[in-house]
Amino acid sequence: MIKLVALDLDGTVVNDQLKISESLLRLLKHLITETSVRVVIATGRMFSSALPFARQIGVVEPLVTYQGAMVRDIADGHALRSHTPIALPLAQEVMRTLVTDGYHINLYMDDRLWTHPTNHHAGYYQKAAGVEPIFTEDLLGSMTQDPTKIMVIDDERLDILLAHLSVHFAGRLSFCRSRSNFCEIIDVSASKWNALKTLAEEWGIEPHEIMAIGDQGNDLSMIEHAGVGVAMGNAPDYVKEKANFVTRTIHEDGVAEAIEKFVLGHLPLRA
Repeated sequence: MIKLVALDLDGTVVNDQLKISESLLRLLKHLITETSVRVVIATGRMFSSALPFARQIGVVEPLVTYQGAMVRDIADGHALRSHTPIALPLAQEVMRTLVTDGYHINLYMDDRLWTHPTNHHAGYYQKAAGVEPIFTEDLLGSMTQDPTKIMVIDDERLDILLAHLSVHFAGRLSFCRSRSNFCEIIDVSASKWNALKTLAEEWGIEPHEIMAIGDQGNDLSMIEHAGVGVAMGNAPDYVKEKANFVTRTIHEDGVAEAIEKFVLGHLPLRA
């Protein structure tokens, strides 16, 4: 029996218009209020960027953000559960490469976003994330503490970047695509699955009692390790190949199909 449902946000629950369908919203609210299943959001977004969606859904469990590098309570003053940033010397090393090669960089410290001013990537991300960035011409110089995450946005060179990172930073950093043009860089020990596993152990939930749903490479850790790993129909093939089940696309309420298939009908109503 599934006791924990872990949901990615973008491309899984939240569509390209930054909306959650009304039918899915009703189903998730039902799952949270009328059953014993725990619903956890596991996203690459910042805490401040993910929080409005969690509140809209009615999630009460801790929020897994930054690909698992930061977990915060939604209640209790957003108390920090865990934080696994990139060590500053290592972050400086990879940043020098990114700056030298002219990539657009998003830098995250203290749940704030630093980025370079006046470029189309910054405006695009600001709209998608719903956060106000801090603009600086000197991102490397602004990095005065261990960053939670570094992200590169590039429309053409991500394959080259990922190959470079694989050669020079494998085993020292974790990096993957979260969208076709997003490369996320976090501490090597951080992942969505590691964060979920810690929460599940606290709640006495076994891996086989977890269903995880996602659509990109940053979701693979939880899709591969959960008892039921679900890939969205809009996921790339390499993600689908690792899933136990491929559901419909986000525009066809694929999350709802997976919940109805693997969760509902097998649960007692909450007393």
